[in-house]
Amino acid sequence: MNGLQQLLQDDLNHLIDGIAATTHEGTVAECTEEHPELVERIRDAESRLSVARQGLLQGYAAWQDLLGECRDLWALADLVAAPPTPAERYAA
Repeated sequence: MNGLQQLLQDDLNHLIDGIAATTHEGTVAECTEEHPELVERIRDAESRLSVARQGLLQGYAAWQDLLGECRDLWALADLVAAPPTPAERYAA
């Protein structure tokens, strides 16, 4: 698990722990029967949370790929800019 995944998991765990600590038993059943619109809003928010998490992870993967690309291009630039070694001078 990379650092971003761990951070997101910690945030999610904190949310779940907070919900568990502040809601009473039967909340889901009561809301499902008495306030279905609230249950739908909760489902929608959780769905958007999931989509946002996936977007962050995809963005982070792209970030890591671009870090590697920049590192590789700078290494290539260093190779082509390096003065030739004595062996390379005599080979030419």
